[in-house]
Amino acid sequence: MPLDASYDHAAARQFFDAQASEIAHNYGRGRAVVAVDGAVGSTEFGRELGAALARAGHTSVFASIDDFVSSPADRIGARQTPSEYYEQRYDYATFRRVLIDPFRLGGSTGFVVAAFDEGASRSIEPVWRTAPPDAILVVAGPFLARPELRGTFNYTIYLETPRRPRDLVLDEALDHYAGVAEPRFTATAIVDTTDPELPRRVFADSC
Repeated sequence: MPLDASYDHAAARQFFDAQASEIAHNYGRGRAVVAVDGAVGSTEFGRELGAALARAGHTSVFASIDDFVSSPADRIGARQTPSEYYEQRYDYATFRRVLIDPFRLGGSTGFVVAAFDEGASRSIEPVWRTAPPDAILVVAGPFLARPELRGTFNYTIYLETPRRPRDLVLDEALDHYAGVAEPRFTATAIVDTTDPELPRRVFADSC
């Protein structure tokens, strides 16, 4: 998150520490997976949350769903519609196989936090990692509350913001996603990031 003279470090840290404390209180034993669901600012939010979990004494692992995009060869059509983008953008089978499933096994089982480099349009050579038995995985990115991923995450944070992505197809795909998945109403926590430097918790029945 970019900082300026008005940035309130104490307030931001207090917010993330409180969020981390809630997660650690409920999922402090054994492996847990947290989703930060959002297309704008989710990476920065996820990394801040990971830092707060570390301050709380828990090992955290960060991953972005954008490192699990589908190969262009597996997508239908060069110019995707918003619904096609939503359906085809990410390789959830690989995401589960190399990250979610082995991470949940715990112990010395290795897992991979990135599988595809979209900029280079190629698969990433697997780098297998391990973590302590009580590690918490934080996954950031859009569409994480989609029906196919229900049950994948112990705790889901939905980021609500008026800021929109620059990619027009992604922007329209987010509207499609909101209609089919209703992520605001299935999230464990809703966070307003209108001011990304001062996030605040809101509730599903808030206007």
